[in-house]
Amino acid sequence: MLHHADAADIATEATPVGAGSLARVGTGVTATLNAADFRRGLLAMADKIIEVEARLNALDAAVGDGDHGITMRLGFEAVKERLAQLEDNATFDRLLIEAAQAFMGVTGGAIGIILAKMLMGAGSALRGVSEFGTHELRLMLAGMETAVGKAGKAKPGDKTILDGIHAAREVAEAADQSKQSLSVALPAAASAAEAAAERTAGMVCRIGRASRLGERTRGHPDPGAVSFSIMLRAFELGAAG
Repeated sequence: MLHHADAADIATEATPVGAGSLARVGTGVTATLNAADFRRGLLAMADKIIEVEARLNALDAAVGDGDHGITMRLGFEAVKERLAQLEDNATFDRLLIEAAQAFMGVTGGAIGIILAKMLMGAGSALRGVSEFGTHELRLMLAGMETAVGKAGKAKPGDKTILDGIHAAREVAEAADQSKQSLSVALPAAASAAEAAAERTAGMVCRIGRASRLGERTRGHPDPGAVSFSIMLRAFELGAAG
């Protein structure tokens, strides 16, 4: 479980599932999302991250500078403002690429760059997409994983945001291969990200400034992985309307 006093309340309640395990977690998500649904999910994601700023700062204080929540709030406030300016028929890739540019424009530090790259990777993966189903979820998460891996020079197990993305991508891939509906795949991927975030508490940070703390990072979940799990769950619930 998450080992910080505030951590247990951060993510919305869900039943964790592992890679390859697909379980229906109560959701109103339909078989596919249109661009309006997708925008609504992104806005819900931004709202949730802004809401949990103080809790994310508390998580980060255990292993870093304690400003992770501030960075995330600044970035997603800019994302909300940018999305509000876009036309109603903005495409999936445009929504994500504009969000990435907005995030990059107001944040600094490693996590700001990584989050912007993550959103940009997601947007690139969805270029030309006209509807968002399980296959597109898989593409989006794979694009995120590749972009974050390159930007942060991280791999699964290094105790970073990538651990959450990787777990969600594995579940989405399994769902796509078995022709599962998005109504199953998206909540299952969110649950996988939540479970992965919890597992980072048992890891030692291997990359970034926190790696200098070595064993002292064990027992604390990675703030980036926790943030991603919150983002994906909020996106799921927001897209459902």
